Amino acid sequence: MAAGQVNIMDDLTRLRDMTSSDFVALAPFVDQPARRRWMYILGNKNDRCQQMVIKMGEGLAGAALRLGRWVKLDAANPRAAQERRECPVMLAEQLQSAAAFPLIMGPSTSTGMKGLLFIGRRTDHGYEENEIKAILENLERLVAYIEGPWKEASR
Repeated sequence: MAAGQVNIMDDLTRLRDMTSSDFVALAPFVDQPARRRWMYILGNKNDRCQQMVIKMGEGLAGAALRLGRWVKLDAANPRAAQERRECPVMLAEQLQSAAAFPLIMGPSTSTGMKGLLFIGRRTDHGYEENEIKAILENLERLVAYIEGPWKEASR
């Protein structure tokens, strides 16, 4: 594993611990934008997420991809049960609450999107405002890995 990839895993572990999450996944959009996949995963119960292709508008990650902003799903949402059934990651990992964050470089457009971060819990405890803020403050580091040494190593 390259040094940049080790740093990404360290940062994902730190984010998972900081938010008391059970699951964290990162999908960098480097090589083939049409084949967006979860490449770095922590806390998974199976390997299904590694085979999933992230599609615009499908599930929580697809909503973040389409909207270009973070989205979350927890028990406070009146349609939470239905939304969980429509989210491939939440189904595969048995997550009860989750949030997805676009990794954006530059202006907030789909061309500036460098990847997606997905975090989740297997309990109904939703993400608090301070946890969301802490994650948002750390997204820039993940973008730097994707844009920097990691991108060079993937060529």
